[in-house]
This record gives sequence, structure tokens and C-alpha cells, in this order.
Amino acid sequence: MIASRLLRHWFTRLLAPNRHIREKYEHFKELLRSDSRALDLVADLDAHLYGHDPADMARIRFLLGELTQGVGEMADRLCLMNPQAYESLPENLDRISAEISRLVTQPPPAADPPYVLSLDEACDHAGQAGGKAANLSFARRHGVPTPPGFVVTASAFVRYLRDNALEEEVERHFRDISLSNHDAIVRVTGELQELILAAEVPSDVAAEIMDALRSSGLEGRRLAVRSSAVAEDGEISFAGQYASELDVAPGDVLGAYKRVLAGKYCPRAVAYRVRHGLTDFDTAMAVLVLPMVRARAAGVVYTRDPACAAVGGKAVGVYVVGGLAANLVDGSATPGKHYLSREAQPDILMGCACESAPMVDDAVLRELGAWCMRLENVFDEPQDVEWALDTDGLVILQSRRLQQDEDREAFSSEEAKAAPLLMSELDCASPGAACGPVFHVASGADFRSIPPGSVVVTASLRPALSQFLDRIAGIVAGSGSRASHLASVARERGVPVVVGCGPGVLGEGEVVTVDGGAGKIFAGCLPGVMAQSRDVERMHARIRAGNEDLAAVAVHLGLIDPDADNFTPEGCRSLHDVVRFCHEKSVAEMFSLVGRGGRGLGRSRRLATDLPLVMYVLDLGGGLSPQAGGKGPVDVEHLDSAPLRAMWDGLADGRVTWDSGQLHVDWEEFDRVSSGIFRMDSRILASYAIIAREYMHLNIRFGYHFSIVDALCGDTPGANYVKFRFKGGGAALNQRAYRLIFVRDVLERFGYETVIRGDMLDASLARVGMEETARALHALGLVLAVTRLMDIRLSDVPQAKREAASFMQSFFPEAAHE
Repeated sequence: MIASRLLRHWFTRLLAPNRHIREKYEHFKELLRSDSRALDLVADLDAHLYGHDPADMARIRFLLGELTQGVGEMADRLCLMNPQAYESLPENLDRISAEISRLVTQPPPAADPPYVLSLDEACDHAGQAGGKAANLSFARRHGVPTPPGFVVTASAFVRYLRDNALEEEVERHFRDISLSNHDAIVRVTGELQELILAAEVPSDVAAEIMDALRSSGLEGRRLAVRSSAVAEDGEISFAGQYASELDVAPGDVLGAYKRVLAGKYCPRAVAYRVRHGLTDFDTAMAVLVLPMVRARAAGVVYTRDPACAAVGGKAVGVYVVGGLAANLVDGSATPGKHYLSREAQPDILMGCACESAPMVDDAVLRELGAWCMRLENVFDEPQDVEWALDTDGLVILQSRRLQQDEDREAFSSEEAKAAPLLMSELDCASPGAACGPVFHVASGADFRSIPPGSVVVTASLRPALSQFLDRIAGIVAGSGSRASHLASVARERGVPVVVGCGPGVLGEGEVVTVDGGAGKIFAGCLPGVMAQSRDVERMHARIRAGNEDLAAVAVHLGLIDPDADNFTPEGCRSLHDVVRFCHEKSVAEMFSLVGRGGRGLGRSRRLATDLPLVMYVLDLGGGLSPQAGGKGPVDVEHLDSAPLRAMWDGLADGRVTWDSGQLHVDWEEFDRVSSGIFRMDSRILASYAIIAREYMHLNIRFGYHFSIVDALCGDTPGANYVKFRFKGGGAALNQRAYRLIFVRDVLERFGYETVIRGDMLDASLARVGMEETARALHALGLVLAVTRLMDIRLSDVPQAKREAASFMQSFFPEAAHE
């Protein structure tokens, strides 16, 4: 393959140089198209891998596949431009691609039995039973009062997807999912829920579920069918993210099972797991089936509740509502609160009655506190416990790690004293401090309009707000409590939440500071909070855990300096490196498109101009207007090449004086060859331009110096560039160096990067808009026009710098002092 490419390359270059130029340009155009797409993909992957916009792994895999394909096309085009120089590039790209494939390929999840486990067995199979069931099973094994029940395992969920041909559907749908694209999350999750509900439970799994109902004694009882996803109730809680089905008839248990599986794909649950870097199969759904509890009171317990300031935050917090705790955890109810000492046999420290909350006997509170402290000892960390009280006594329904951050002082007491206090004595649902403009939300439709950095004011702590926490600085609610699911997730995210603020207190758009730990709201943004916000932004800008290796071979850019020894195919360590290498080397290939002898320009046409300049143009397509015809001289007005027109406007600027008595050709070449053999307007001595609508390769010859300009100027900013080389002159070496200082000082005012080596200057400008590129080319044309013989009259560096300043003042006064 390489040998045949090399043979064809040299055959075309030697025997059909005109075709060689055209083919090289076509390869270059295609490479730039792939380059633009590749850089867009790199930018998307940067945002996903570095945590600015977390995305589902299916999307990351898809984008990596697209990027790998695009980079492969770039490498292929570069090799076609010069096979011999880059023959090792494809092999190195294959190595990078293989490493990426290894990092993103997950082994297929197990779909083998067991499909059902008793609650007594669940803690021995935590990976199959899920966090909620495994924790409840572990508590039950240590004598804590729990209901009986069973678990439909994660393997059953995999079977459900596999048997209904849904695995590829899930992967395809999640290609669109990132946290910034809320509309896609809503659309995709709705479509997946429909697919899940329309599918059938595999017959053997269904049979095991019905057998478990009979063997566990639940066949004749109303049921609670609850989520117990893998990773739920572990290091992260998934509090309130998944669905539970309550008061289910035994005959509807399979339908309830399907609805809980579909609940795995609700928008807030998907956003939550993506935010935490988990894949779909990291959170495979197991389902816990329990008997319904006929509760007269229920609630949650925090075994270490920092909301109780009376004992320095070292208390057991008991939150109570009537009936089941659903309206407590969804944030719609304000509970009664009791605080107990953190002892094996707790004492009651204080209580706070609530009109809607039932009275609970002190003996029940002490018993509940004792069980919860036992759970803390069993799990060896503070617990968040869901409980109920029915006619048979206390029952524990759930126990998980308590999600809480230590409340750090965000600002000094002096700052707090100096700031206007708007509200105080609010309940803390999540500690911390933040500031931002107030944004009121009344319904779910408002959530999608929350501006980033807002302090959201809401009537209650609705769980659906959890999927928008990336936009929210703080939350102020009228009702709800620390026991709500939203508060739990806010504590994980470090978002302060206060409760008890009535309507109309905070005005829309008013900038306020929320101090969650103190339960206060201040006017304005306190300086300490602004500094803390910057720290949070820096923290979020760090690469996400687990993505380091993938980022290193996908988006990390190690090839920075094109002149460095490692700027080689073997030096490419990532796909981004290959993109950079291919772009830089393709521009270099075009920069050396035609040698000084002008080989390959046989079909070029002379440009008819009033300037004393001999120039020939070769149109590769779109560089000349149709009015230019097919042969003969070309008028300047027929130039359609955007870069050449921009540069010609500089060369032909009416403020520049040209000596019409002196023809500007390559005098050095004229001196070298036998005088008189060539006419002064010969192609060998002339300047020439190879052009297309958006492209120009210009070799311009003025006396004893020459310049090469290679440029692309089009609608795609990521593809635009100017590459310029200026060399030679008729004066002494030191005077030529002074002229280069002039050129450097002017070009750098237009964004060029420059390097001077001896009597040669290289300048480059890349990836800017069409207008800025055209302006830079216009300036370059002016520079070439005014510097033709400048080296002869320059005597020192200060003079060169004065000339540069004078040039800017004369031609670009608006930019002279930038």
C-alpha cells in the first residue's frame, strides 16, 4: 500500500506536475474538512471528560469513534500528500486507537441466575441485590426490625434488556446525553421508558418472582415494589432519583416491576448518574419487594444531625410526619422534629412540634434512637434511616450512608456584620454558602429556564430540581426539610438550602448571599463567598476521576512546538496530537507546494496589473470569476480568491508609491542564469499565485528577496490560517535584519506569531474568523509593498521600530496604540 502510493506520488510529481499540484490541493482541502470536524469533537470530549459537561459513556464512546474515524481520514490525506515523509503515522494511530478501545470497552454484563434472592440472602450478593436491599438485609441480619421480602436481581434486569433486544437501543439513545442538553435527556428518557414498558418480563424470571411471592408469605398482601439499583445507597445516595410503587396488588407485581425498571430512565435519575460518572450498567436495576406498612407515623432519622445547634450539631435528628413518609422525602411536608443524644440508649434533648405531625411517645423515640445508633455502629458511619410506626411497633425500611459535608465558614463575622441581613432563623436543609441573583420557580416548566449561578426561590423542595443543581448556586424554599430527597442531593453537591422563607420576601433578580449553616440570607454577594465560588469553579475544571487515562490518549495535546524534536509521527501520544500534527504538516506541505523554478505552473496565466510586478496565477477552482475566460491574461477584477483579493488590496493600496520604471522580478535568479537568455517577464523570474476561492499559495519575488504566503480564508474559522516567510535582500546582512524587525513589529500587531532566524522571518496566524484573516492578509500586502527596498536605508534597530510605529500610524491609525 505504502509502496504503491509512493510510486504514484513520484510518478505524478515528475511527469505531471500540474496534476500533482491539483491533487495535493484536493487532499489538503479534505484534510482541513476533517480537521474542523475533529477539533469540534475534541472540544466536546474535553467538556465531557474534564467534567465541564458530564456525558453518558455511550456518548463518549460514540464521539471517540467519530474522532478516530476523522483523524484516520486526516492521516490518510497527509500520507497521500507526501507518502514517504509520513509512512509511520498510520501505525502509530492504530496504537492510539487500540488503547482507546481498551479503555472504553466494557465486558458484557452478566445475565446469569440468580434472578431472585430472599431478603435474608441479599447482603451476601450486594452486586446483584443493589445497595438498598443489601443494606436492609445487613440490618436484618444484625437484629434490626425490618419487614420480610425478596429482591429481583440486577441479572434479571440485564436479561430483561437482552431478551427484548433493548441493549443496543439503550446505547444508541444515550449517544445524545450530556447534562447541558436537558431537552435531549427528556426526549431520550421518555423514549426509553416507553420501550421498557412495552417489553415483556422473561418467562423464567416472571415465574421466579411469583414463586418468591408465595414462599415469602406476601402472596395475599399489598406490596411496596422499590428500586434497589446497583450503586444506590452507597457512596452516593441516588436519594429520590428512582421510582417506588406503593400499595401494589400481588397480581400486579410484574407490572410494578416493569414500572420500577422504567423509572431507572426518568430524567432526574439519568442526570444524577451521569453527573457522578456512572454508566447505565454501573446502575443496573435490582428491585426490592416488601409488604406495605400501615403506618400511623413515619419519617427519617439522621444519626448525626448538624441542624441541631443546641448541642453543637452532635445529635440524632428524628423527623416525623403522619402516615407514610412520602410527603416528607418529596419535600412537600414540614415535619415535626426531635433531637436525641448520640448514645446507645439516647435521651430526648429537645423537640419541635408541627401542627401536621403526629405526636410520638417518648418511649418510641428512645427506641427508634437506639435502633438507629445500632445501625451507625453496624455500618461504621452515620446513617440516614427511613422508619415507620404501625400497630405492631417500629420497623426500619431503609438505611444508607448519611450524605453531609462539614459546614465551612465561607466568610468572616466582620463581613456578615457589615452586610444587610434580609432573613434569619431559617431551617438549614443543606449547609454551605453561595450568592447569586434570585430566580423564582413556580412549576417544572420554570426549571429549564434557570440561569446558571441563580439562587432559586421555590415553594417546596421538589425532587425534580435535583437535575438542575449544576445551574443552581443556592435554594430558598417555603416548606420542606433536611429530610427531603432534594436536600440530600444538594448536600452531595455542596449547594446550600434553607427553608422557611415566605413568598414575596426576595425580589426577582436581586443578588443575595445564602448562608445555609446559619439559616440566613444577606443582601449582595459577600467577598468570601465570591472567592469560594471561584474555588468551586476550579475544582469542577479538574479532570473527572476515572477519565485520566482516556483523556491522555484522546484529547490531551502534547505536541505544542512544531520545531521540537518530538514533533513526529512517533511523538503523537493522543488523537489530538495526531490532529495537530496532520494540520501543521499539511500546511507545511502546501507552503512548499512549488519550488523556486515554478515547476507545474505551465497552465498559469499572467495577471494584468498596473503595478510594475510580473505575476502568474494558476486557478485550482473558484479562484477566478467566469468572466476571466479560459486563456490569456487575467484582470485583477476577475480574482475571486478571497485571500489573494485581501492581500492584493494591500499591495495595490493607493497610498503606496511604486517605481513604474523598475520591473519587480527575481533579480537574484536573473543574475544567476545567463543574462539575456530569459525575458524579464519569464515565469522562472516572476511571482506566482496558486489560487482557489478560499485558498492562496503565493510566491512573490521583489528584487533580491522573496516571500511565500500560504493562506486559507473562508467561513470556517477553525480552518483559516496564514503562513508567511520573508527572506533575503540586496543590502548588508545587518540591514536585512533591521527590516525583519520592522516586519515583525507590524505583523505582531495583527495577531501573527513570528520567529526570526538570520535573514529569514517566519510568521503565522491560525484559526481566526474570515474577517480577521482578511485584515491580516491586507496588512501583509501593505508590509510587502512598503518594504521592497527598505533594508537599504535602515541603519539601526531604533530606526526600524520608529518606521514600524510610523507605518501603523499612517495605514492603521485606529490600531496604532493597541
